[in-house]
Amino acid sequence: MSENSVAVIIPSYNRPDRLEACLKALIDDPAGGFDVIVVDDGSPEPLGPVCAAFGPRVRCVRQENRGPAAARNRGVAESDARLVVFTDDDCRPAPGWVAAICAAQGGDADRLVGGRVVNLLERNVYATASQTLCDFLYDYFDAESGDMPFFTSNNIACDRQRFEAMGGFDESFPLAAAEDRDFGLRWRATGGTLVFAPDAVVGHAHALSFRSFLRQHSNYGRGARHLHEVMDDRGDYRPRLERLRFYGDLVRYPIGNGGRRKISQSALLLLSQAAMVSGYVRQHRAQRAGRNRSKS
Repeated sequence: MSENSVAVIIPSYNRPDRLEACLKALIDDPAGGFDVIVVDDGSPEPLGPVCAAFGPRVRCVRQENRGPAAARNRGVAESDARLVVFTDDDCRPAPGWVAAICAAQGGDADRLVGGRVVNLLERNVYATASQTLCDFLYDYFDAESGDMPFFTSNNIACDRQRFEAMGGFDESFPLAAAEDRDFGLRWRATGGTLVFAPDAVVGHAHALSFRSFLRQHSNYGRGARHLHEVMDDRGDYRPRLERLRFYGDLVRYPIGNGGRRKISQSALLLLSQAAMVSGYVRQHRAQRAGRNRSKS
């Protein structure tokens, strides 16, 4: 049993170099006072040796490949900490990140806390556009007011017992897409609150090409369709689309918020929505075909 009351959970699949950089950033944090649990989600080459290099504070648990939602749940199940904190292997937590997000959680079991994510690859236009989309969502829903419906799962913290009581992340989400939206919606539906902690900063170093940018946002569309089906199954019929203003504000967001390549960023955000629609439609067709096969 650990003497620390905080555990950082990191799901990882086949990215040893990124995981190593993430762990280095965590272990170099002078505050300490937390353990790290890496869940190797069935990587072809086990990640245990990467973790072992960082000493006893980092523990690696290996499982068959089941996706990031299942990996996070496994990490929590392996922990006896009071508070669980989540990040991803392509993230670089800033010094003091764990202390800041724990302070914002404040021992309140009903608080799901989300920190601020910043793009570390400013020269990569696709990584920048992807992070700009997240920044827009946090601004549009006014995260600091408490109206944010979800936080991205690479920078969140919550009470472990409450996490387990509500079933953790829904493992029916096979991709890193929409499982965090589902988790935030369920957290609030069960009486919890979402608290934004802007001082809890994580850097995100997710390199994207044009092709992988389109694939990422197509996957987001697939995840959104799966989320809507899950919501239907539990009788949650809230509106599925945002108002038209949302999409206009999204495309204009880079122009009104400074930064480089404003026009290209706006164009990429528009393209991201087209890719999401494409992924949504393909997932819907696949689900319908699956239902038809099961009836025959």
